[in-house]
Amino acid sequence: MKFKVYILLLLLFIPVFLTAKGEPQKDTIRSLAIKTKITKLQLIKIIDSLLDLDNIDSEQVELISYYSSIIHSNDKSTIITHCNNIPATNFYDDFDESTVFQVTAPNEFPESQVITIQSDSLGNYVHPRIGQINSKFGWRDGRMHKGIDINLHRGDAVVAAFDGMVRIANVKGAYGKVIIIRHYNGLETVYAHLSKIKVKQGQVVLAGQVIGQGGSTGRSSGPHLHFEVRFKGQALNPAAIISFTEHKLLHDSIVIKRSKYGICAYPSNATLHTVEKGDTWYEIAKRYGHTVKELCILNNTDKRYYLKPGQKLRVN
Repeated sequence: MKFKVYILLLLLFIPVFLTAKGEPQKDTIRSLAIKTKITKLQLIKIIDSLLDLDNIDSEQVELISYYSSIIHSNDKSTIITHCNNIPATNFYDDFDESTVFQVTAPNEFPESQVITIQSDSLGNYVHPRIGQINSKFGWRDGRMHKGIDINLHRGDAVVAAFDGMVRIANVKGAYGKVIIIRHYNGLETVYAHLSKIKVKQGQVVLAGQVIGQGGSTGRSSGPHLHFEVRFKGQALNPAAIISFTEHKLLHDSIVIKRSKYGICAYPSNATLHTVEKGDTWYEIAKRYGHTVKELCILNNTDKRYYLKPGQKLRVN
């Protein structure tokens, strides 16, 4: 405890060498947002949430330094401004804090739309937890696994992937202790099986902020983070948007497409797909919103052709 207090005092009183970024330019997605101020006290609480961990890794130290630079900015009355109204009102009719998901039917989606997921005003992506992937998105044991499972130890920090507002922070069935954050571009991210929840419903959070600690609550065979990305209730394959080996976005914007197989998403600059072990013609076609026949025509071949890991296939 003394160590944590010492760090906090250092943050508040030592000179800071990082320069706080100014207010970013608006995205059209956020142009209707009403700006409210995040006070020094609120930022200190964010820092305290980082210190309230068994271990503090280098990424969290860097985040503490960044927040410290904001605290030491010239404006003493306000630290930063941030959109505090309900996010993505152009995509959702309400901000339901009780229902886990209201799923929009595929036929109510446009055929194709592009969503910006990282920009100056939306902020940068931060990986929710770095760890080995235990289970991928897709069918598993006869049911659809709608996220990606990341290995962790009980008590490990879990952080918000993007700026947003907490819609759910509660115990919800098989999810156990779960946090669902709605983001300003209409995406929602899910963080399930937590041992502790460190945010409240309606709270504005920043990318990289600790929101909870890993665990094994709900329907879980052991400690891990079940991470989902959704749009209007439809589950998207996180690995089609995020590199889980390099821990970054594959591109700054994605295409969300209605297809024969439902709703899919992929980077808006995607032209080639690198075949991975276990990939099939069907799975690749589904990932990019094609039929198997369409994918074969794009590649001037047929589905009898044996796919090899590392092979490049045209997808657009």
